[in-house]
Amino acid sequence: MRLFNDPDKGNCAACHLSQPTADKLPPLFTDTEYEALGVPRNRRLAANRDPNHFDMGLCGPLRTDFATQTQYCGMFLTPTLRNSAKRGVYFHNGVYHDLKQVVDFYNLREVQPGAIYPHDAGGKILKYDDLPARYHANIDVADAPFDRKAGDKRPLSDAEVQDIIAFLRTLDDGDKAAGY
Repeated sequence: MRLFNDPDKGNCAACHLSQPTADKLPPLFTDTEYEALGVPRNRRLAANRDPNHFDMGLCGPLRTDFATQTQYCGMFLTPTLRNSAKRGVYFHNGVYHDLKQVVDFYNLREVQPGAIYPHDAGGKILKYDDLPARYHANIDVADAPFDRKAGDKRPLSDAEVQDIIAFLRTLDDGDKAAGY
């Protein structure tokens, strides 16, 4: 939990609140806010075979009430981390299938983007490839761990990645009927 909360390490608690609520209820592990993370495109989805198709969260294509509010393009609701180890698919597009991939995304997105995103035929990294370039400014690059630059030191060591995953596995409420 120390790494989860540490702003210089995981900083997970910035969005996945880990403290009891004001009325002393257990933490929800979400701030229930929206965030644009720049998750890689899931090329296994049939809709993504069309290079012009983008799921831009709050501003379309399924949701239309924010379609003209372009500052929200690419934003998705921060989920709770309760029972997250049971999910088997992660992020809005299901691009990742285990917690190691998820934590690696946060740990490497900015410092080693070539480990996260595909490359074009010329070797260029296709960073933020699941959001049109005109909305890349919406992607969080200000909050840790996304405030680093390519080539900087990773926020978490391999052992710390495993520690974060072990912590996430403790967020299991034991509910078998949850459909996970």
